[in-house]
Amino acid sequence: MKKMIFVFGIVLTMLVLFSCNPLSLLEPRTSKVSVVLSSGVEESGDTVKPQEFSGVEILSPQSRQEAPWVKNVEHLYVKVSKFSYRYSTGLGENKWATPTAVDKVVDLTTLDATELSWLTFDVPKGSVILALGFEITEATVTVNDTDYPVEIPAERKRIVLKNLNWQVVNDESQIVLSIDWTRSIVKASGGDYMLVPRIAYRWRGTLKQLWAIYGDVKINDSTPTEPLLIGLYEGTDTSATPVVLKMIPLRNEGKFYLGKHEKGTYTAVVWYIDFTYEGTDVTFTVNEATSTTFEHGDDTAYTELHLTIKK
Repeated sequence: MKKMIFVFGIVLTMLVLFSCNPLSLLEPRTSKVSVVLSSGVEESGDTVKPQEFSGVEILSPQSRQEAPWVKNVEHLYVKVSKFSYRYSTGLGENKWATPTAVDKVVDLTTLDATELSWLTFDVPKGSVILALGFEITEATVTVNDTDYPVEIPAERKRIVLKNLNWQVVNDESQIVLSIDWTRSIVKASGGDYMLVPRIAYRWRGTLKQLWAIYGDVKINDSTPTEPLLIGLYEGTDTSATPVVLKMIPLRNEGKFYLGKHEKGTYTAVVWYIDFTYEGTDVTFTVNEATSTTFEHGDDTAYTELHLTIKK
């Protein structure tokens, strides 16, 4: 037990020594992301990621302007509920968050003039949002001061927006869900109204094009039998503060994940960690085992490193 405590203390000490910044254990471990609803106008707003639409093209722009059920719509109320998101904190580590029941009735026709705040949720700091999921469960349309029920096809009630790849780096991030109601409301030949939600989405805040860096380390072509330390540096200067510094424990069998980073030149360094115990005292030394400089993100959406240590 004492050895485990000593090792934990050593790892903390090493992280401090390898970083110019103090280890801030009291920093918030989550970031807040807000979701707002707006009108579905393409190429509008401070779009960082180009808008993409779900659903199908119901009408051409000209025909929907002329469609009487669009021109005569005074209100279109929908209930938006059960929001969830899929997020990743590391390679192969992704999951859907527990759905949050946040029912909100929105008049989509008013979104042409303003935006509405829907909800705010917390995600682990530095995680990547991969997908969004929510439901539009009820709808009512008002035409000539008369309310009519609106059918929502079962397969259209749950909306999933995939392949987002948005990294959350601060509390100023915002997801904008734009619902283009003029393309979503349809009047069937029998006179019934139907809603086929057409959703645009965009991200406001710091958004980077990021690619994963991961791989494995072999010692004499075999799985390591001792813990290693790995660091990632921008460029070739390994005397600077590493961008990433982490242990490779034995249970990982030499495999590591260094996160997602912008494209550029990086250097990965692996160190041995040698511990010496004398009673309750422990000393350690860190010696470089191998290093490699590589170009990241030029040709592929990831960099896979295979590092070899000759011993």
